[in-house]
Amino acid sequence: MKKIAFTSSVLLLMPLVTHAQTVHKFLENVTLFFSGVLIPFLIGIAFLFFVINVFRFFIFGGSNEEGREKAKSLAIYGVLAFVIIIIFWGIINMLSSSLGFDDCNPVESDYATYDFEGPPPPDCI
Repeated sequence: MKKIAFTSSVLLLMPLVTHAQTVHKFLENVTLFFSGVLIPFLIGIAFLFFVINVFRFFIFGGSNEEGREKAKSLAIYGVLAFVIIIIFWGIINMLSSSLGFDDCNPVESDYATYDFEGPPPPDCI
C-alpha cells in the first residue's frame, strides 16, 4: 500500500518537479478536473443508482415488503449522494473562484512597459 501511495504521489507531482507547469496551473488543472469531469461523473453514477432503486421499489419488489424497504432505503442513500456531491461541487467552485483559478477574472499584466492583453475570458456565470 505504501508503494502505491508513494508511486502515485510521485507521478502526480512529476510535472512540478520537471517545471512543466507551475503550482498555480497544477491546482487550476486539478480543480478543472474535479469540476468538469469527476463531479458530473459521480452525479451520473448517483442518478443511475437512484433510478435502479426506484425501479426495484415499484416494479421488481412490488409484492415483497422486505425488498421494497431495502430499495427505499437505497434510494434515500442515492438522494443523499446527490446532496453531498452538489455540496462538494459548490465548495470546489467557491475555492477555485476565490483563489483565482477560474478565468473569470483575468490576471493583470506583470510587465511594467508592455501591456499584455490575452485572449478574452470565457463566458462566466
